[in-house]
Amino acid sequence: MKFVTDKKALVIELHGREQVWALKAKISVYKKDIINVEYKDVFNDWRKWEVRLPGTGMPGKLVAGSFWTEDGWDFLYLTNPHGWLNPFVHNVLFIETKLQKFHRIVISCNEDEAKKVVRWAKNRR
Repeated sequence: MKFVTDKKALVIELHGREQVWALKAKISVYKKDIINVEYKDVFNDWRKWEVRLPGTGMPGKLVAGSFWTEDGWDFLYLTNPHGWLNPFVHNVLFIETKLQKFHRIVISCNEDEAKKVVRWAKNRR
């Protein structure tokens, strides 16, 4: 996975198997549409209802793809989720947007990559 930024947009490029699991090659979000970007050590803010359309779910290994929720669409690419009733994932980039698709983008990644995207988003020039 690669994060590409310019003055106006963030592009998340998925590569190889990531494309197969998520059934998506890239996601583009304009900076003006981003509400919040943050790195989270632990992510456990799951929606009450989530329907995977389309994507892949392998318990304990991977959650990837588009998910419809009561608040709109989410895109998730999360590796090594823990737990069944109250699942959580370590080391994620959390992006909240004004868009209906995707209202939230939640991606497992290392802290350094996530913080580069956070710095880019906070620079509103």
